[in-house]
Amino acid sequence: MSIFTEASKLQEKNIAFAIATITESKGSTPRHSAKMIVMSDGRIIGTIGGGLAEAFIIEEAVDVIKNRTSKSAIYTLNREKKGGLAMDCGGKMTVFIEYIGTNTKLVIFGGGHVSLAIAKAANFINYHVTIVENRKEFATQNRFPFVEKIICDEDYEKAIDQLEIDSETYIVMVTGSFDEAILRKIISREAAYIGMLGSRRKVATIINNLKKDGFTKGKLDTLFAPIGLDLGTESCEEIAISIISEIMMIHSGKSGLQMKRKKEGTIVVRGGGDLATGTIHRLHNSGFQIVVLEIDTPTVIRRTVTFAQAIYDGVTTVEGVTARCVDTTADIQNAFRNGEIPVIIDKEGKTIPEINPIAVIDAIIAKKNTGTTMDMAPVVIGLGPGFTAGKDVNVVIETQRGHSLGSVIYTGSAAENTNIPGNIAGYTKERLIRAQGNGTVQPLKEIGDHVKKGEIVAKVGEQKIQASIDGVIRGMINQGLIVTEGFKIGDIDPRGEAAFCHTISDKARSIAGGVLEALLQLSKSNQKLI
Repeated sequence: MSIFTEASKLQEKNIAFAIATITESKGSTPRHSAKMIVMSDGRIIGTIGGGLAEAFIIEEAVDVIKNRTSKSAIYTLNREKKGGLAMDCGGKMTVFIEYIGTNTKLVIFGGGHVSLAIAKAANFINYHVTIVENRKEFATQNRFPFVEKIICDEDYEKAIDQLEIDSETYIVMVTGSFDEAILRKIISREAAYIGMLGSRRKVATIINNLKKDGFTKGKLDTLFAPIGLDLGTESCEEIAISIISEIMMIHSGKSGLQMKRKKEGTIVVRGGGDLATGTIHRLHNSGFQIVVLEIDTPTVIRRTVTFAQAIYDGVTTVEGVTARCVDTTADIQNAFRNGEIPVIIDKEGKTIPEINPIAVIDAIIAKKNTGTTMDMAPVVIGLGPGFTAGKDVNVVIETQRGHSLGSVIYTGSAAENTNIPGNIAGYTKERLIRAQGNGTVQPLKEIGDHVKKGEIVAKVGEQKIQASIDGVIRGMINQGLIVTEGFKIGDIDPRGEAAFCHTISDKARSIAGGVLEALLQLSKSNQKLI
């Protein structure tokens, strides 16, 4: 059996796999030179020696297929060595695990002039193309000699049943009058891309028809229509290039921006708390792409108006703007395309160089600098005390309530932390709900609930926490977090307006205004910024 012959067969079937190759071997190892094919489900063709080492390599190869990224790994076959496998060979081997991907599967509904141009463009970049057409004269091998499969059926809906549509399938509808019927049948499928050619009026009409018939907004939002990138296209060939370019963009997880302008307009905000959220919301609505960096367990209080809550819930929405917790930089681009704000766990800011932002905003509100430096981006802004403009950041924004709240500081620092909360309706420290001992937090009241002084609002361990004033629960920490005595776990708004609990605060909006002013002011002297 030849590994290369088997690999060729898999490629002909358009099946993804990985090849594990021993590239270096030292000492005693099961084999010194060998190759093995690993499938996505862990099945193997060939062997590199068997045993525990092979089991580990199979596991890593499955991850390589999943992540579509090749890797090299070193395995120490000695249970006595730190990090070594529970084996007695004693040697060490290096294994290269190469990802062998599939060609993109493209299904084109329609066999007209535009479809022909799309198929030609797709064939040029080795896509596996299937044509679905209801007219025999347009569904011939002579017309489409370069496609993998042609399905001809008078009923498009029946033709769909002959297709294998999965998360790796890209679909383009170019039939005209049959697009709506096709869309009704495939919109719920787990396709990677569903696009429909047509005017904005046509698209709006079809979407409204589907909404009336119970199709959810979430599903309809996955439709790419009008289809393609804005390239000023007119001819069939130009339209085809526009469509294929969009599909390539989705497939690669890239932005689709000009290389010259790649990643311009992206701002990194460190921290996603309530004050940070005001800034993020303002900048997002001003047209900037925002990436939020958070810790794995943010201790957010005002959870209903905090983008950091996405870490716990996966997705959260504040005043019409949605934030989504993501894992990779590819996921960041997907969030951007969906009009969402990506939130990624990155305490140290390790992803900042890869994102290459035009600005970094430290909105952690730690009252000290936790690691932000001026070399992180062309413009670096710090919120509140702990930063010095001209030293560790370019600009500081005042966060202390009062006459100077939100002011832009180009030289010097913000006012020192007083450890006294801002005055709301005559109350300062009394507004805060603090733990009276160490333990796990159990909220007993929901955000927005009206409470009276002395009422039990939460428990920390076995300690019952009472409200110190009358008002509305404006914030409450996530259930299950472990805190220490004196830790802030919530706050009460004495104004008693439950609606305030679900909107960005006046303080956060003032700070956001200062940040936006600073960005626009600095853009005059920094062409990379805007």
